[in-house]
Amino acid sequence: MSLENVDLGNVRRLALVGIAKHAGKTTVLNELIGQASALGRKLGLLSIGVDGERNDAIMGVPKPEVRVPAGALVASAGDVLNVGTASLRIVESTGIASTLGAVYVAEVQEPGTVVLAGVRYQEQVSQVLTRMERLGAELCLVDGAFDRMMAAHPLLTDGVVLATGAVVAKTVGDVAQKSLFFLQRFGLPQADAELAGLYDAAEAKGALAAGVLRGERLEPVVLQQTSSFTANPQNDPHWPGQEEVKALAVTGAVTDRLVQMLEGMPRGFALVLSDATHFFVSSAVWRKFLRRGHRIVVRRAVNVLGVAVNPYSVEGYRLPGRELVEAVRAVAGDVAVFDVKE
Repeated sequence: MSLENVDLGNVRRLALVGIAKHAGKTTVLNELIGQASALGRKLGLLSIGVDGERNDAIMGVPKPEVRVPAGALVASAGDVLNVGTASLRIVESTGIASTLGAVYVAEVQEPGTVVLAGVRYQEQVSQVLTRMERLGAELCLVDGAFDRMMAAHPLLTDGVVLATGAVVAKTVGDVAQKSLFFLQRFGLPQADAELAGLYDAAEAKGALAAGVLRGERLEPVVLQQTSSFTANPQNDPHWPGQEEVKALAVTGAVTDRLVQMLEGMPRGFALVLSDATHFFVSSAVWRKFLRRGHRIVVRRAVNVLGVAVNPYSVEGYRLPGRELVEAVRAVAGDVAVFDVKE
């Protein structure tokens, strides 16, 4: 695998997200660390969750350790800061508390392994990234746990590399199809100016906002309901009526429940959400919604820079690497696809 496979361009913050646990994300992280270091880019490293431990806390299987070069900046909690073999110098405290102790930014003095832990929330990630850049980091790598897609939030990072592979399914075709769903999810189209304005109105009020066509303009009607998890927009006292509403902007997470409620809207209806990290709709429900002639768009698009494929599964089987890469590449469009083991 090479950085040449991924168009980093002016990327300063890169998220790594696995579409399943043990998809090979840490292997990708280590490869990017080594190659970015060889290019002379000062690194900043953090994980949303825990990464770098020798064994998985749930399954007990061995995991790759995170290897860091001298000069890199790492963010981790005090209780695990010195667990690895790397020699670290604490640069500053972040003021973030975690179950593993206070989180510090440290600089690697001698290369070795580290455990990254303690950073869990979006605001914390943003704060740590800002600190690392102030301390000279030229490329920050954010390791996002498979159940925390937040690492790819467009306001946090400039792009994402997805990790997939044999752990996702036991056949090449099934891996490709499951990977396609995540690529489509992260590739949700960006809203046009009119729908973006509707979302901004919802965000400003912290509530759902319905878009009503008045003349040639889509005007926002802010609803009383604020939570996407409990909302039933058609029952809101401010709901203009099913035939009047052309779009709905939602600032929180979008799930099957809300999408199914909106299936019966007139053809051409648009659902607008923040970004792909707020999209938690199953493939079947999503497809049915689209078949009704509706669409789902995002205020801020995620920049998918690459897909890393791991042909090995922790369950002990291996899929043919070249065939797997080609199958994922066939569904990935213009996104770079590569084998993490090559």
